Amino acid sequence: MMCRVWKFGIAALGGILAACTGGSGDDLAGSSLETENSIALSVQLADGTPAARVSVIVRPDSYLSGADSVEGSFVEENMNFETDSTGTLILNNLGYGSYIVEARNDSLKGASKFNYRSWQTDGGRVSLHLGKPGAVSGQVIVEDDADASEVTVAVQGLDYSVTADGMGNFEFESLPAGFFEMVAYVQSDSSVVDEKGKKGKVKVVRKLGSTVATVTAGRENVIVIDVRPHDSLPSFVFEDFEGKIDAWKVQHSEDADGSIEIVDAGLGRDGKAAHFTCVNDSAYNWVLMGRALGGMVDMSNLDSIVFWARASVPTDSDKSPYISFSLDLNVDSTSELESGKAWVHLDVDTVWNRYVVTPAGFLEADSNNIGGNLGWDAVKHNITDISIFGGTGGEFWIDDIEVYGYSKFVPVKPED
Repeated sequence: MMCRVWKFGIAALGGILAACTGGSGDDLAGSSLETENSIALSVQLADGTPAARVSVIVRPDSYLSGADSVEGSFVEENMNFETDSTGTLILNNLGYGSYIVEARNDSLKGASKFNYRSWQTDGGRVSLHLGKPGAVSGQVIVEDDADASEVTVAVQGLDYSVTADGMGNFEFESLPAGFFEMVAYVQSDSSVVDEKGKKGKVKVVRKLGSTVATVTAGRENVIVIDVRPHDSLPSFVFEDFEGKIDAWKVQHSEDADGSIEIVDAGLGRDGKAAHFTCVNDSAYNWVLMGRALGGMVDMSNLDSIVFWARASVPTDSDKSPYISFSLDLNVDSTSELESGKAWVHLDVDTVWNRYVVTPAGFLEADSNNIGGNLGWDAVKHNITDISIFGGTGGEFWIDDIEVYGYSKFVPVKPED
């Protein structure tokens, strides 16, 4: 599971596609496929052959499917196309802004994000490959007394939306592979008065929260979108990485290695961050950055732990980058307690995103104790360490770890 929350606003179109052409293969033969103020889109199958006559849907990256708005109806009418016999499509007179383009046929899908800027006067190219789609299911976490059946979950920038059930559960059965923002929103009627004084009704869209989901081909991905208000909860910053990093230690298995340092956060984020580098020689090796709490902390009233992260993985890796966040119970052999952890695996993007870990998000206890996973209920009263594992190996940046539900941690020594 993975979570990132609290990004508010009303969806608005970032630009307009005024025209689109897609001629025959003969029309395009010998052409550079680039014309002034246009984007040349090339769609291919996994083996590199052209994907001819497949549907193409272009949307501003702020678009929310299912939102009842003038922008939505304009999009549906003007931004649906088809590739030609060479798998090519020319998008002309593109408005400046950021877009997501999706191509699909009966069984395959692909999507790509791109920006068109004012200085791109000589055209540009976008290419994407069709592949097996993936599924995403999850839950919108609302307040205890709230009904989630009015909440819509949309894949921002794509033409997919579903309505959550009363418990907040939702499912997308078929999405193109990639990183996408999953947005929970509600709509309500609002009264307006035009310039002639005539009253009318419009739909107002209000974002409740969002998270980034990694859609993996041929696999179901599970996410949580936590939209509960947190302003009234006690909270504190557990670590901002603006000072020394001495409290954090790197541990690893015998044939793995890792390091940690303080660096500039970069990529639009101010201040410092932890730079965690890890090398895993196989799936059986591990590397973690961890911090001991100085004793046992009762976290049974924990609401959530929030932090920022981004990643970079080796170019030869075929895996999407992920980390494992864990709350650990570490005791020696004389203790009556069993060492273990509660953890969750989080897909991480290459840009900064905010992730939320809740008790409900931790994996259920493993019957064969994989990774020492005892489950939340077994460890929540006696947490001794916080750890972040570099799941795929590579480089990870971690920043601003905040705790909700406590104003501070009070560690208790076992002998106390």
